Amino acid sequence: MLILFCNLVLAENSPGRDSTEYILVFEPDLPALKKSLEPYRLSFMFYNDFKKQQQMATLTRERDQLSQSIGVYRNWFDTTNQLVTEMKCQAKEAETRETHLKNELKKHQIDLPQTNTLQYVDSLIKQKVIDQEGVMKQPRRTCTLPNYPKGNQDILGKIAHLAQIEDNEAAKVISWHLASDMDCVVTLTTEAARCIFDETQGRQQVLPLDSIYKKTLPDWNRPLPHLRNGKICFRPVGNPVFARDLLTFPDNVEHCQTVFGMLLGDTIIIDNLDAANHYRKEVVKITHCPTLLTREGDRIRSNGKFGGLQNKAPPMDKLRGMVFGAPMPKLYSTLSGQIDLLQQYRTAVVKLDNVNKDLDSQLRSLNTPEMQKKKQELAEQEKNLKLIEQKLGMTPSDTVTESLLQPIMLEMCDTPIPPKRMRRETVKKLYR
Repeated sequence: MLILFCNLVLAENSPGRDSTEYILVFEPDLPALKKSLEPYRLSFMFYNDFKKQQQMATLTRERDQLSQSIGVYRNWFDTTNQLVTEMKCQAKEAETRETHLKNELKKHQIDLPQTNTLQYVDSLIKQKVIDQEGVMKQPRRTCTLPNYPKGNQDILGKIAHLAQIEDNEAAKVISWHLASDMDCVVTLTTEAARCIFDETQGRQQVLPLDSIYKKTLPDWNRPLPHLRNGKICFRPVGNPVFARDLLTFPDNVEHCQTVFGMLLGDTIIIDNLDAANHYRKEVVKITHCPTLLTREGDRIRSNGKFGGLQNKAPPMDKLRGMVFGAPMPKLYSTLSGQIDLLQQYRTAVVKLDNVNKDLDSQLRSLNTPEMQKKKQELAEQEKNLKLIEQKLGMTPSDTVTESLLQPIMLEMCDTPIPPKRMRRETVKKLYR
């Protein structure tokens, strides 16, 4: 409940003591309210002398005007100080960012000079880009099998184009091992696969991913067979590794893992046939052994059969381009990372320089003649306000009382306080 008092005045010729402060006490009388409310106290000055009242009213108006002007000045100065604080924070953040990137560049063996940093960074970026273009132009193994047109977003492409293998010998034997699948087009949906089937009159083999039973796919984090429960069952020779771990996927990584997880399963790559036979002989003592492919081109099937033309990969040129391409050399990705870091560092240096310039400009503006004049005006107004408050005989309690008037919008006539020693009297209690 809100009670609003407006234009509360005393009747003419009301009895009272001159130059005395009176207090009205408002106490709510609400029987239904379980918790009592604090009474509201309103103080006012009583004067018998009309001329004195006019003088005090004039001083009160001057005080109010000065208080308002001082408030404007202080708000302006507070805003300026807040702006400086925010700019200092921005400068600190920019400096931290610049230092972090500089340390990252040091990890890449890139040291920066203390002077002409931007010019050095620009020239370094230019040189790195040239080096990167040179790496791109270097000859590397590519798949020459024509890919299927990707007119539909549900078409991923032919299997031969979905993966890349860095090692030449591994690329040869894995490509040969998957020779019958290399020309197969992978789609996301059976509908897309059926469209390709119809368009090619059934001549193009297709593989829709929504038809794969994923629970039977191998776990890409599964250890090699000779590792059981974190322990090495025997010491293998020939550097065995899962064939799937040698693949990299330029795009659609998750879908490609599904495809090659199904096609390769747990197939293992190992150095040579002797190492493969030794590995299989030991593995079958503890568990099933998957297909083994050797870097020399031999294959031991999961049933143990090896030998013959069916289990020997031909030379690379006999694969007729149906071979997995090689990824970009590691130097290419290294240069890409360095170029990206250098560009980030350049941006950070420019930002730091701009932020520091803005901060310096703002700090200089605090000492301009105009700013000094405003500070002097504020000091003079505060001095005048203090003198007027002394004439009005204001005390800290008066200031608190005044602040309490504003929330309840209580309007009163000008009732100044004389520069005399005040006597307080509680004259009445109003019950509402």
